[in-house]
Amino acid sequence: MNQLRTEIIRLSDGTDEDVSKIYENLTLLSLPKGRFLLKQKHFCNQYFLIEKGTVRLYYLKGDKDYTVWMATEGQVFTEMDSYLNQTPALVSIETVEDSLVYSIEKSKSDKLAATLPAYNTLLRRTVEEGFASMSRNLISFQSDDAVERYRRVENEKNWVAKYPLKYISSFIGITQSTLSRVRGRRS
Repeated sequence: MNQLRTEIIRLSDGTDEDVSKIYENLTLLSLPKGRFLLKQKHFCNQYFLIEKGTVRLYYLKGDKDYTVWMATEGQVFTEMDSYLNQTPALVSIETVEDSLVYSIEKSKSDKLAATLPAYNTLLRRTVEEGFASMSRNLISFQSDDAVERYRRVENEKNWVAKYPLKYISSFIGITQSTLSRVRGRRS
């Protein structure tokens, strides 16, 4: 069983039949590295699930970009504020490597959530886990030093192996040279 299917079952408490119904409503996208799923200031009307590959969520301010989240195989993600409120997206979502990503339009998702309890549970748990993770990150950014923040990233679903160091340093709020020193001390 693939990682995404396992994650859908875990989050939804669904049966194989439930998971098959979920997959029937998804569209598979084969995306090259550097493809945008969403651009900042556009509207997000899709939920995404990663079968294979990696994406990052980031925003531009001036000539700098700031990575706010990274997602990899088996993860479910969207730009939540834009998706729920139909407001311009605060972040862009871009593939970091060639990726297979499933998407579901908001209208289809809403209908499925109304008729399939397992899908509704999947959405709720995705939001709950995302909120909990963001809470941990916020506390870490406010109270941990660079070494501790990097240690947290090392424990996140192979991020260190999958993402360029410039994205990791941006995500934990340090320069690339500081990240190099932190990594050097840990070797």
